[in-house]
Amino acid sequence: MSIEQLMVNYPGTICKKIPFQPDKGTIYFFHNPYYTSIPLERLTDRERMLIESLFHQEIPPYYSPSSQYWYDLLINGTPLTSKDQDKKIRVIYYYLNTPLAYTDRLEWDDALKAFFDIKTSFVSLSSQRGFIIEETGLLSEQELDAIANTLANDFSIQCSFQIGLKHAVSPRLKQIFSEELRLFEKTITETHVSNVTSVESKLFSQLRPQLNKWSALEDVRMLIAEDDTWVAILHAIWAYQGNISLAAKHLYMHRNTLQYRMDKFYEATGISLRKMNGLTIAYMSTL
Repeated sequence: MSIEQLMVNYPGTICKKIPFQPDKGTIYFFHNPYYTSIPLERLTDRERMLIESLFHQEIPPYYSPSSQYWYDLLINGTPLTSKDQDKKIRVIYYYLNTPLAYTDRLEWDDALKAFFDIKTSFVSLSSQRGFIIEETGLLSEQELDAIANTLANDFSIQCSFQIGLKHAVSPRLKQIFSEELRLFEKTITETHVSNVTSVESKLFSQLRPQLNKWSALEDVRMLIAEDDTWVAILHAIWAYQGNISLAAKHLYMHRNTLQYRMDKFYEATGISLRKMNGLTIAYMSTL
């Protein structure tokens, strides 16, 4: 049964794309992307059992003052006040691969919060989804990966995180949040999802299909295919952001030898590995 059918068959049904506080005497559930409440008086016992079997019943959102602030700003689109615009924040998005029952979810939330700075805000959107607002003490990808593994061991449920970019609190923040959230929604539909991804890496990976369309780079791809040592060389130079000495040390290669190889790459392709634009194109051609 679709959401549209529910609204026709059960007058008084409310359906929104954001979490809301349902009236008393309703059944409240989430079926992506809709949050829906149906008056219980409209349902027979059999109909209620059917709906509960088809849709996962949700807990209405109750937020702390700081969480309510970010919910209103990023979900409801509440206008900014001038005092807000001095802040810079980062959003971490999370998704649990299985919905948790009410008591288990409360315990999971408490366990998650224990890993973060006291100023961090947490906004739950459903029993599986939510986001975290970091203002200080930003966690690294490695730290988040360790958190995901710890929670998985403690609760036998996998959680995926996406680290957003750092942004000033401005009128553009809601649009930025929506874009990052859409990127995460797309990521969690993939077959193999890492514990932690980042907006930075996902945006970068989206550039590769665009580069592959260019016939102008066919010679570069052929050069790399014919000599697989280029993959290690390009990855090392990229990892050290163009620092030739560190890249050469990583490759167990003399610095002059690496410079010679870089010159040969330029002669063959016209792409300079000493410039970040050229290095980026060459690196992405190996992915």
